[in-house]
Amino acid sequence: MSRYNIKRFWNLFWLGMAKYFPCTGQQRAKMLKMGGVRITGVKSFIGRNVSFDTLRPELITIGEHVHIASGCVILTHFIDATKSDGTWYEFGPVTLEKYCFLGINTIICNSVTIGENSIVGAGSIVTKDIPAHEIWAGNPARFIRKR
Repeated sequence: MSRYNIKRFWNLFWLGMAKYFPCTGQQRAKMLKMGGVRITGVKSFIGRNVSFDTLRPELITIGEHVHIASGCVILTHFIDATKSDGTWYEFGPVTLEKYCFLGINTIICNSVTIGENSIVGAGSIVTKDIPAHEIWAGNPARFIRKR
């Protein structure tokens, strides 16, 4: 078994534990950190049943005091339909800056940055960057207003 496979197994184990094991949001954040997600801040809350991309969890960065509600999905890979060489998807970083909030069942399905002190409404699908101090919601997520 190669070193990459061992690391991938370890990441999958901790990402699975964080998703399904009953614990507090801050304990879940610690498990995600062990699973490869970069959590740079303190007191971040991760709700139950939040799914993180298992292909490249190290591309996800969560800042301090970030609140991710239950049922959210954060992906670091996305389809690039312009390619014709057989590789259909790309990888890119997902950054959640400090004090941002993701509502319940939000899906991040592109390489994006969600700015400081921003809010993403429940059930939104985020496909592009969200600037700081703004509220976005919808499918796809659109600008609602400034905070």
